[in-house]
Amino acid sequence: MVFIGRDWRAPGETWIRTPQTNGWERSRLRPLQIACEAIPVPGSGGLDELCHTPSSASLQSVDSTTSSSSNSRDSLSDEGASELDECWVPHCHIKSKTKEFVGVTSMSDAFHNLDMARGVYDLKRFAYITKTCQILIDEKLQNLSATARKTLLQILTAIVLRAVDNDFHQETARELVSNFGSQLEGTVCMHHVCGSPSLVSKHRQSATGLLDFVSNQCPRTPADSDETTITFLDLPREVLSLVLRKLPDHTSVLETAKAHEALESLVESEGRLWESLARFHFAPHHIDKEKSGRTWREAYFYLKRHHGVKEFYADMIHLCCHCRCLFWRSLGHPCVSQNAPSVRVTPQQFVDMLLFL
Repeated sequence: MVFIGRDWRAPGETWIRTPQTNGWERSRLRPLQIACEAIPVPGSGGLDELCHTPSSASLQSVDSTTSSSSNSRDSLSDEGASELDECWVPHCHIKSKTKEFVGVTSMSDAFHNLDMARGVYDLKRFAYITKTCQILIDEKLQNLSATARKTLLQILTAIVLRAVDNDFHQETARELVSNFGSQLEGTVCMHHVCGSPSLVSKHRQSATGLLDFVSNQCPRTPADSDETTITFLDLPREVLSLVLRKLPDHTSVLETAKAHEALESLVESEGRLWESLARFHFAPHHIDKEKSGRTWREAYFYLKRHHGVKEFYADMIHLCCHCRCLFWRSLGHPCVSQNAPSVRVTPQQFVDMLLFL
């Protein structure tokens, strides 16, 4: 909780309200949030966006420090935001015996240092973050501490705001929030309560509010367009086919087919779409062995059942083999080695790693 009072016990920290989660965080842990504006969230109160308690003025009166605090706040937001944006890169070091790097000790710290809540606004990182949340909700929710569950709820809030503001993956956001509330109900019924009952009840109420918020939003459809609007379906059939071939898995293809009758007919009749999926996920010798006598769609699902499909994401978390640092591949991390190798970390591996912190 933010420390509002001013006395000799004040920690001298600068707290800022994060728009993605509608919560409070220390600015030195999340410098990118300084330049952001608050976004209203269902059930949030009318708190200030920033509360600053300078240690040098902690012994002075509140009246004499009000103006200086506001001036320092404005200068921090305007002048320091660009510099902090350039120098801060989301990353975190896992536990290590060396003293050079201080590793994270909790799941919530790892989520903060990797900037997971803000990362949902990056299209390349969105799928990885939502898959991580899905694993935590479906499999590990009973193992999470109250703080970790609170951080997970903040990320879900960011996903809901992203989906509603940009009309983007609303069904994904609705499913995640609904599963979170359902799993929390089951956790309470089985008496496996993590944290106080009042906190669990508060999290359930927040999940219900988020679910109502995203459920009340109606996604835009081609029927909402006018004569001057160009929709996705106005593109030539060849272009639509090329776009569909870029989808990474069969789930995305089948969900796209449900969006419109034209897309459904394109998915059903386009053999090259399933051929590109099969050649992406499976080795050539597997395809040559199982393709005979089957269509490309039948061959894909047959190979999927026997060999599984690749787990593909536009951006993934990697583990540096030199400094044991978790970082986003597209953003990099500050490492003492110039060409240190790294290994990819799947969402399941990332969750398993965090549970041992």
